[in-house]
Amino acid sequence: MEFNKSVSNPMLVGSIELMKAEDTPEHRGMFMEEVTKALFIAPAVIEPEPQENEEGKLAILPESKVQFPMIATGDGKYFFMAFTDEGEYGKWLEKASEKLYKFALNLDDYSAMLMRRDPQGGECAALGVAINPYGANIILPKEMLVGIFTAKLAQMQKDMAKFT
Repeated sequence: MEFNKSVSNPMLVGSIELMKAEDTPEHRGMFMEEVTKALFIAPAVIEPEPQENEEGKLAILPESKVQFPMIATGDGKYFFMAFTDEGEYGKWLEKASEKLYKFALNLDDYSAMLMRRDPQGGECAALGVAINPYGANIILPKEMLVGIFTAKLAQMQKDMAKFT
């Protein structure tokens, strides 16, 4: 997770276009390969707001709280937003009513957010991630992301066991 980083995913955007034009197992495979490697722009509300540091760059204060807004569907389902590039992010930013910052997140970051529980033990309200919600609008359900994350963890544990 990186604060205020620029993001571009031309290969992912291309695989989305291919999949939208012709939904084949090969195109889905290309999409999955690219989406698991990608960084996405995630809008964030930060309070108190970041301040300029000695280098003139925005820095998040240690006491700041970061919240990632969600997008709601007409039937009340919530999704975290993931933008492939500045152009897609700009489509949503035009509609935003509050001052926002951005982070670069990968699927592991989104999975962790989806699996988090609030202090009372309640589950995250998001049902997944919407990639480019004002463009291609690809939905990655929570179960799919958690499955990818769990498989990665299992592989890492397997790899680590080789060294013990």
